[in-house]
Amino acid sequence: MKVPCLLLVLFLFSNACTDQIIGPSADYIPVTDLSKYNMKIIPVPPTSADNVRLVIYDDCQYNILSGVTKNGYTISIEKHFNSMMKLPCMLRNDTIVMGKLPVGTYSVNYKLLDLSTQVKDPVALAISFNLLISK
Repeated sequence: MKVPCLLLVLFLFSNACTDQIIGPSADYIPVTDLSKYNMKIIPVPPTSADNVRLVIYDDCQYNILSGVTKNGYTISIEKHFNSMMKLPCMLRNDTIVMGKLPVGTYSVNYKLLDLSTQVKDPVALAISFNLLISK
């Protein structure tokens, strides 16, 4: 059985997935590479008339959306969990609504944070990508 890369990050906090971007200083990845992180932007391609959404496939149900912040052409999405709770991971798909966006290129920053006081680095996963919204 194939275990999704995101689950390995959540449970092991190791470098089991060599293509993951971990840490607070995430590099930009192409929006086409989001599938490596079990993510997808819909619709494809997004326009200014669309309600843009980020879908996270096979996300643990205990990863809670902390907020979606829009500041100019930067969108920050933050989710959190607490590894000290030792909850079982029940997989589900999560859809995060970014809304209708004006034409432009947006920098989207996604972070998954561990609220546990026992971890050295609270950032379990951090990725950033550019999102082009056309007319």
